[in-house]
Amino acid sequence: MQIKTILLHLTRRQAASQLLDTACALAGHHGAHLIGMAAFSATPPVPPLAIPYSSTVIDEMLQAARQAEDALKQVFDEHTREAPFVAEWVHVSGLTGDLVGAVMDQGRAADLIIAGQRDPDWELGPVLDFPERLALESGRPVLLVPRRGPPLQQIEKVAIAWNGARESTRAAFDALPLLTAAKEVVILTVTDKGEPFKEGTPAAALAATLARHEINTTVNHLCQSYESIAKTLIDAANAIDADLLVMGAYGHSRFREFVFGGVTRDMTNDSSIPLLLSH
Repeated sequence: MQIKTILLHLTRRQAASQLLDTACALAGHHGAHLIGMAAFSATPPVPPLAIPYSSTVIDEMLQAARQAEDALKQVFDEHTREAPFVAEWVHVSGLTGDLVGAVMDQGRAADLIIAGQRDPDWELGPVLDFPERLALESGRPVLLVPRRGPPLQQIEKVAIAWNGARESTRAAFDALPLLTAAKEVVILTVTDKGEPFKEGTPAAALAATLARHEINTTVNHLCQSYESIAKTLIDAANAIDADLLVMGAYGHSRFREFVFGGVTRDMTNDSSIPLLLSH
């Protein structure tokens, strides 16, 4: 598989440049077609009690949504005007209350979706930032770009979070176009004692398969820290200066991860390293 179509989901101007730098670097390296889009609703989220909005208020909301999209399109056009690849902006026509669905309608036809990490300090983040749902529901790999740190300009060293489950398997093989272009790939496993898995698919089997793709791969068995598996993985990826961390998203149900906490939620909220997520 090659990366030939990339969908970039933009939500606000302040974070657009960093996302565009990453998307343009990947599109240029792979010779991919870059599609930019933003999805806004002309109406606010449904409150507990129905509020009858006048036509004037609705028109003002629609105008604000169009202005927000126009501002993002302007940044997109500026970044891609002289790019060595084809770039286009897709307009979401009509009024949409299903923002996630509007993005996935485009994303399901792409090889890769790029989205920004949720910002807990942005008041519109809970409505407009939904990278986890894209990873869970789109059926496509999602590159999550951290809200802090430099843009992802090149991918030379990749870490793979591996537990042998379906989700991590999907992520590892969705990442093949990026792995083959990398200089080094490290497979990370986490167990209580830092030993190889006694059950399930061992990391050595994945390493052997990747080696047949001529991918330089090593395995690092990690002992889980007292804090969390997510912290263990992030620290290990930082220790080897990984440019990208590949992992499966939501091995448990989203409800269970929300209530009890989970690796996916912790990683998507806190990771300072770009994540490639697949479900």
